[in-house]
Amino acid sequence: MRKRMLIVSALLVLFAAYGAAAQQSQTAPAPIPSPAPAQPGPSLADAARKARQAKKSEPKNAKVFDNDNIPTAGSINVVGADTGPADGSAAPPAPGSAKPSLAQEEQGWRDRFAKARAKQARDEADLDILQREMGKLQLGFYPNDPVKQMQQDLTRADIIKQQAKIDKKQADIAADKAAISDLEDALRHAGGDPGWAR
Repeated sequence: MRKRMLIVSALLVLFAAYGAAAQQSQTAPAPIPSPAPAQPGPSLADAARKARQAKKSEPKNAKVFDNDNIPTAGSINVVGADTGPADGSAAPPAPGSAKPSLAQEEQGWRDRFAKARAKQARDEADLDILQREMGKLQLGFYPNDPVKQMQQDLTRADIIKQQAKIDKKQADIAADKAAISDLEDALRHAGGDPGWAR
């Protein structure tokens, strides 16, 4: 009985597959639409000629600086008045020139203090980064593992270099603090308002 049911079900599956294949072969494929006739347009050579003509008619810049032709020695000349020394020190007034006004004097002192404090803040941020890197280097120290200890002995130079960088940066911060203190003394001797140091 089971054999018969299996044979009948297999025959039904075969007939269904044969019927589906016959039905597919009877339906004709849909016709493929023919492409529209091509519109005659400008050729590639014509477009290149037009681009060359447009490039010739563009105005040229006097000088364009990029990484290949930027001057490496000296300074770049800019249009305008000289703003003074880059170190923030005030240039002595020319003989016979008028004394700067109180507002100009105040702004000069405030600028000098702002530059000194900005340098100190940069140095402190750099010190923080150096100390974090030192912490990462010191994590590689394994006193109970001789193999790791030998590796540490090989890379100890990195820790020594990092400590030298930290010491130098701490000296820079001390110099920055001394420079701010010297500026405060100079402001006091010049008779300026102590509020200009803020």
